Amino acid sequence: MHEQLDPVEISAVLGVEPTATQRAGDLASAATGRRRKYSGWFLESSDHVDSRDSRDHFAWLLNRISDKGDQLRALASRGYTVDICCRWDSASGHGGPSMDPLQMIQLGSLGIEVWFDVYFDSNLSQDA
Repeated sequence: MHEQLDPVEISAVLGVEPTATQRAGDLASAATGRRRKYSGWFLESSDHVDSRDSRDHFAWLLNRISDKGDQLRALASRGYTVDICCRWDSASGHGGPSMDPLQMIQLGSLGIEVWFDVYFDSNLSQDA
């Protein structure tokens, strides 16, 4: 993400097409009229991986970007926010996302932050 980000440029730099983009100034909420402050380029596994195992989602992502560390670090050095977020919804408050050792090495070699966005919702079904 960045105020001046051009999604087409990011796709060219990375050689990967995003699953979603947003532009600064785009309407973020029709109800409030709030506009987006930052442009963004996103690569999301949720519509491509039919699994509740985070390792499968990390594998999908790493298959696309594991050799892009230099490009990602260059973008970060230009002031872009470059990170990986893993959203985790928990119905029971137990368990959580995991990575295998090779994935941890690959993610670490990219030189970018990985963070977890965790939600606890007792209304979620274990079978959902």
